[in-house]
Amino acid sequence: MLISQRDFVKLKDVIYRRSGIYIDEKKYVTLSRKIDEYMRKNGYMNFRDFFHNIRFNQDKTIFQDLINIVTVNETYFYREKYQFETLINHVLPQLHSIRQKNQPIRILCSPSSTGEEPYSIALHLLDEGTLVEERDFEIIGIDIDSGVINKAKMGKFTKRSVQFIPSYLLTKYFNQDGTLFKIKDFMTEVIDFRVINVMDKNQMKKLGKFDVIFSRNMLIYFDDASRREVAMTFYEMLNPGGYVFLGHAESMSRIVSIYESRKMGESIVYQKIK
Repeated sequence: MLISQRDFVKLKDVIYRRSGIYIDEKKYVTLSRKIDEYMRKNGYMNFRDFFHNIRFNQDKTIFQDLINIVTVNETYFYREKYQFETLINHVLPQLHSIRQKNQPIRILCSPSSTGEEPYSIALHLLDEGTLVEERDFEIIGIDIDSGVINKAKMGKFTKRSVQFIPSYLLTKYFNQDGTLFKIKDFMTEVIDFRVINVMDKNQMKKLGKFDVIFSRNMLIYFDDASRREVAMTFYEMLNPGGYVFLGHAESMSRIVSIYESRKMGESIVYQKIK
């Protein structure tokens, strides 16, 4: 084993400072094996050389590879479906009524993981049909993990991932490719996928303003300080009247007090009033 528990602590501290991701020391056994395997595969004979490269940023791809190792990206289409229904039946019609007709409604998915969430939003919009006929929509998916962004762009998914998509939509918008389901090419062009770290305020600012931000099950991996920082970044990125969706185990009210909590449909959403 090339990485000791003491080394692991040093590594997790660097990851936290750069990405805001907090890694519990209980994950030492699981993650150290993966990191050790990566180090050996890439010719590192000791932890010191590996850590030196990461700390002094000599090769940016190494830190990106490390992030890809430690992040968890398990998801599937239509996860927490009631939130998509709230988006389509309540949030978007309300925004559609108050936004200028020539303005696109912009939706951000952060994190986007392998693409199931932003594609689920697109599928719901296409299935509803009326809104996309009357207004343009822009959907952007971001993630710190370059590997999952590449998979999202490819648009190939397992049977497990697509199991909750209604059969008529699966037939209409996917082609079966062996054991995988490939979303049709025009759908991969609908979503703008980018590798972005939410803790990098300059990168986030360049994305522009949004009307809706989906950020489900990301903040649970951050500590309190990082949660507040991200919550404030989202607030600055929202247009007045815009909304944030969080995962069912997350609550913006426990992080910052500047959002208004709204019960819409079966969901609690968080609105920027001013």
